Amino acid sequence: MKLAVPFLSLSLLAQSGDSQWVEKLAFWLHSDLRRVEEHLAKIDTELSTLPALTQINSSGSIGFKTNFQQEGEELWVEITLPKPALVDSVILVPPLAKGATGVVSGYGFPTRYRIDASDAAGHMITVVDATREDVPSPSGYPVQAIFTPILADRLRLTATEPWQRDGPPVLALAEMLVLSGQQNVALGGSVTSTSSVEYLTSWNRKNLIDMATPLGLPTALLAASTLGFHSAVAGRADEVKSVTLTLPSTQPLDEVRLIPVRRREVPLWYDYGFPARFKIESATTPDFSDAHLLFETTSRNPVVYGMNPVCFPALGKPTHYLRIIATQLWKRQDDYVFALAEVQAFSAGKNIALHASATGSDQLTGDGSSLWSLAALTDGLTESGKLMEWREWYAQLEKRRSLDQERAQLANERSTLIARTQQQLVYGSITSVGGISLLSIMLLWRQWRERKRDALRLQEKLARDLHDEIGSNLGSITLICSIATQPDATLDSIKTDIADIERVAAETADSMRDMVRLISPRQSHQDADWIGVLHTLTERLLRSHVLDCALPAAPLTSEPDIETRRELYLFCKEVLHNISRHSQSTRVLFHLIPTPTGLRIEIRDNGCGFDITQNASGHGLGNLRERAATIKAQLEIVSSPGKGTAVTLDLKRTPRWRRPGT
Repeated sequence: MKLAVPFLSLSLLAQSGDSQWVEKLAFWLHSDLRRVEEHLAKIDTELSTLPALTQINSSGSIGFKTNFQQEGEELWVEITLPKPALVDSVILVPPLAKGATGVVSGYGFPTRYRIDASDAAGHMITVVDATREDVPSPSGYPVQAIFTPILADRLRLTATEPWQRDGPPVLALAEMLVLSGQQNVALGGSVTSTSSVEYLTSWNRKNLIDMATPLGLPTALLAASTLGFHSAVAGRADEVKSVTLTLPSTQPLDEVRLIPVRRREVPLWYDYGFPARFKIESATTPDFSDAHLLFETTSRNPVVYGMNPVCFPALGKPTHYLRIIATQLWKRQDDYVFALAEVQAFSAGKNIALHASATGSDQLTGDGSSLWSLAALTDGLTESGKLMEWREWYAQLEKRRSLDQERAQLANERSTLIARTQQQLVYGSITSVGGISLLSIMLLWRQWRERKRDALRLQEKLARDLHDEIGSNLGSITLICSIATQPDATLDSIKTDIADIERVAAETADSMRDMVRLISPRQSHQDADWIGVLHTLTERLLRSHVLDCALPAAPLTSEPDIETRRELYLFCKEVLHNISRHSQSTRVLFHLIPTPTGLRIEIRDNGCGFDITQNASGHGLGNLRERAATIKAQLEIVSSPGKGTAVTLDLKRTPRWRRPGT
């Protein structure tokens, strides 16, 4: 019996949900676990030096997408280059788009494909053949294919087996780069395809070569950084401002890149100060008497470039001086500005504008001006770090993908070893009889009592929810009906009352439907439904907003209990309701992000904001803080007048959380 006591204690710890004891024991029992932990630490150190995956559609462009595949149809897309070039690699960037069950990283990326190039004689030669076996989903990572250089004027991607993991067969990409050395020779080309979804700015053929991706700016993690150039503040949008670069010498120019400014302190300011209308000129004389127009905005609707390099082909034009002229400035709040993080000019694969001298029509003065300078326009740095060339950047992202996959395998191995230790503890306890059986029965009885208490508490809360919301809505309907039946009611007023009744009834039905899905006992759907409820709620309340909604498409490794899900739903509903009714915003970001310790919810808008210090009891802040305290979550609310609002909720995992399906 004395020998049974240690087994019993360890078994109870293993079954109690406190995994720390089991992990510590497994660490000492299994040398393999120590090896895995050391390898994981090494990978985490290496990952911290690599560029991260942004995964944000910061511009209006999502990418290119064909229509759904018809029977017997082969899906393909082809880029015709502006002129023949010696091509040596192709980079395929998957889009971040909505599939049948939610936002999917890697949506539309083909399962099997090949890439053909048309040579100088007009023959199509296969340069990439990925048709023999299924290609693993790249998720949000770009795929780089390097091959023997070939002089080509056209490249075609054919999906021999299109993507259909989360919907009908389709071919979709955010971007397709065709590289000759460091130069993307697809710029300025044309795109043809089997078919194409043409939907405003989000989906169309030209998006395939516009350099807008969910990857963000090509920067390396670096402590040193600068914001860039900032003009003086203007009172009118049409006030013309400019910057001029003097290059080291007259050289044939292949490409010009403008890098937008990212202002992290203001939500959704991905391209701060980027002009709504502008033009780019090159010249060999300082007075621009022989100026050549490289680009000029022609669209009446301003293009949202977002957090992407904005690239323009120069087609070998001899250039010594480069000028960017902003003809319609970026609207900040009640004023207008012109700002750029960096200007790059490429000749023979080299940025000849690096550390070139720059002049401007004017510069920012006064508060905050010390953060900006003309020198920062050509220093190779941005707010997030040092700018990299395409090959180096995509190579580092490829390395991160490889390390992420290796880390996932090691994490699975670690979980298996810990589970094996837990199993050994449980099996060891079986040999202890008598007292172990009695204590086990007592433990089960205690757990049953706690679950019964939890169920009663949840019932009380649900009853309160139904009374507060549905009871209130039914009372509103009764009141409207009593008004509609007054003798002085007119036909127009009755129509208005009926419309109000319809709206309140629809809101009530939506709330009931959400609550039923949230607490559904069906094991096969429970874990997926609660995230779907949040997605439906977001789209319903913010249907008039530009929405960046990113919720996990795959089941989480650990799911909150039903009571916590209910509190999360009510928390998100209150925040989104405030945004819809009070914020006067046009763009909203809603992300639910799994973290190593639990979950994080980020909700941001670009609305009017408010002064938190003067509205401590308003905007439902008390309710939000109370709900956060109920689930022991960390709540942060950042807002100020005119600068939008950001709400962040960090929820830590507890022993009550369970794996999906358990």
